[in-house]
Amino acid sequence: MKLPLSLSAALAAGLAFSTTAAAQDAFGDAFWQYRASAGFDYSSGSYGAASKTDVTYSSATLRATKGPWSLKAVVPWMTLSGPAVLLDGAGGGSVATGQSRNVAGLGDMVFSGGYSLQSWYPRGLFVDFTLRVKAPTASVSKGLGTGKADVAGQVDIAQAFGNFMPFATAGYRVTGNPVGYNLRNVVYGTAGLQYTINQRFTVGALFDYRQTSLPGAADPKEGTAYLNIKIAEAWSANVYGLAGFSRNSPDAGGGLVVTFRWP
Repeated sequence: MKLPLSLSAALAAGLAFSTTAAAQDAFGDAFWQYRASAGFDYSSGSYGAASKTDVTYSSATLRATKGPWSLKAVVPWMTLSGPAVLLDGAGGGSVATGQSRNVAGLGDMVFSGGYSLQSWYPRGLFVDFTLRVKAPTASVSKGLGTGKADVAGQVDIAQAFGNFMPFATAGYRVTGNPVGYNLRNVVYGTAGLQYTINQRFTVGALFDYRQTSLPGAADPKEGTAYLNIKIAEAWSANVYGLAGFSRNSPDAGGGLVVTFRWP
């Protein structure tokens, strides 16, 4: 997983409400707008070990946008039960240690900045560029992170065709070099399709793939299905489930993200 990987479902689901609203709301071009999210993610997988590792990932996210620019900060809290070491702050790129443990603590905080090509909004085309930095705040001794910073750049593209919206992400991450691991830089991507049922409900599915940071290990591959619900004008919720398709992915998982937007 990326942050974890399944949270990309929540981000993708937000396209139906956030980018369309931004295209129509001139207020956002002159003043900062904010969005706060609280999320909970659970996943379970063996990652090549004899026993499974269960991971819970709770996060608080604050996103600010003004015109085409956006800033975002994610503060996670993680619990882990099992033998896997989380080299990426989540399941992907994990390695089995053979020693099971129960630990909890702050995960790797993530800060990002983005730019959207708003001139293409009237065509139903959404293109975002994002630069993301992972701060090494997760405990190395507990196996919750590498203790090294990562930097990633990505482009997100979505095109509306009526109620349908295919979308894709392509990115490249420069991985830190922790002691004891020979990690490499990775290419990652997402492809999916979203359908807007009405003004309240949006459904979608996506497939995530990324090179493993561990040479010789299996590349993480996961599929996610989600439902996004617009509860009120300022509130939305996203519920999702995932399945892993490689030895280096969780077997299954799911989660919930609740978002509040103001003003």
